[in-house]
Amino acid sequence: MRFSRSFTGKIFVILALTSILLPGCGPSATAVPVPTQDPAALVAAAVGTLRAEMTAEALRNPSATPIPSATPIPSKTPVPPTQTPSVPSETPTSTATTAPAISAKFLSAGTFPENKREYIPNKKFGLAMRFMNTGTIAWAPGYRLKLVGFEGEVTVQPELELGVGVEPGKAAEFDLWAFGAEMMGMHVWYFQLYTPEGHPVPGGYGSFSYTAVTGHDD
Repeated sequence: MRFSRSFTGKIFVILALTSILLPGCGPSATAVPVPTQDPAALVAAAVGTLRAEMTAEALRNPSATPIPSATPIPSKTPVPPTQTPSVPSETPTSTATTAPAISAKFLSAGTFPENKREYIPNKKFGLAMRFMNTGTIAWAPGYRLKLVGFEGEVTVQPELELGVGVEPGKAAEFDLWAFGAEMMGMHVWYFQLYTPEGHPVPGGYGSFSYTAVTGHDD
């Protein structure tokens, strides 16, 4: 603990007074009566004053020694849990393709009684067009095959109605009459299959081509 200069001076003054008063307690040479004071009381009073001033001085000048402060304990940073990728419990299944109720597939086109691709003008022959029922319901009688386009000349039956029913997976044949054109060259006929209500059947499209040539009937 450190004391200021003023405080130190006060201590010396008190000590000096004590040293002066104590020798005066002996017998005096003079007969003048001097009121006597108890030296012990004076010392006690001086010490009390000294203690009071020391306490006041300590309060005014506190010790510079820092009070140790509690060191904060660093908080632990929580570690995020490792996420395990989830595996789907069910294996996705492929969606089955549903066949349309009404559909067809073009199988073939050929002539009879001979399957030929060259005909002389006005030579008669038959044309067979075959389609398979690839739907899920039977074709009722009344399905029709119609000529919907051509290149060259039209010398073929333009339309024919089916007189029987056709189960799924079975084939139907349309037999049309035809003859050779007088115009030489390539001729192409395009056909479309229709339901009895007049709707085109998906997949029911086919064509036939032949060449008109000069010559004579064998």
